[in-house]
Amino acid sequence: MKNEFVRQYAHTWRVFARLVNDFTDEAWLHTGRKTITPVRLSFHILGAMKYYLEDQSEIEFVSGKAFDVDSAAAEEDDLPSREDILDSIEYFSTKTEEWLTEIDYLSSNETFPWAGETKLGVVLFLLRHSLYHLGELSSLLNESRGGNVDDNYVKALEGA
Repeated sequence: MKNEFVRQYAHTWRVFARLVNDFTDEAWLHTGRKTITPVRLSFHILGAMKYYLEDQSEIEFVSGKAFDVDSAAAEEDDLPSREDILDSIEYFSTKTEEWLTEIDYLSSNETFPWAGETKLGVVLFLLRHSLYHLGELSSLLNESRGGNVDDNYVKALEGA
């Protein structure tokens, strides 16, 4: 079971990276509305990963910008670059694989009761949360490119 979750999350990280790479610099910051922009959604996905993995490490983006700021309230100048996000995708991809390999899926979940009674519930909740926001990100990419986008989900499959 662990290997299946590792593979599913790894695919999700590859899709995420492909989506981020496909935005133009302008679209990265300004497609969408209010807090639903590519940069803010991407930042939110990473923040949620850090939260649910219970990662206590101090993280600073490669640009030097702070990681622990509110993605919805941050000023545009404080938002991460695409390079920041891509670097963090790599970091969290590794962290997630370690988490999924070490976790006792059937142990009780006392920390995030809304995610389920067991750690398996947290694993599923976090995957669903990420996919929900990647769907939003994909929609914004489609909007920014006038519908002329690759199928990043299929292209990110292993061997594709």
